Amino acid sequence: MGRRRRKVYKPIRKTLPKIFNCPRCGSPSVRVLKREEGYHVTCGSCNLSYDTNPTRRREVIDIFNEFVDAFYKGLIGVK
Repeated sequence: MGRRRRKVYKPIRKTLPKIFNCPRCGSPSVRVLKREEGYHVTCGSCNLSYDTNPTRRREVIDIFNEFVDAFYKGLIGVK
């Protein structure tokens, strides 16, 4: 008679996204690029862009949230 083996469950780890939705056009085409002088956020479909200087080490999601806040405040994307 064989023994039954117990199934081992591995925890699924969630990762942060690398491509975000654009607040202007709604398409999932916003990328955050790290450069020597700071971060550059750009949308691939409507060319909405935002540049920021890093004051401290931050995650990509923090830079994207700063980009969305600046858009809704009217600091960028004004036609």
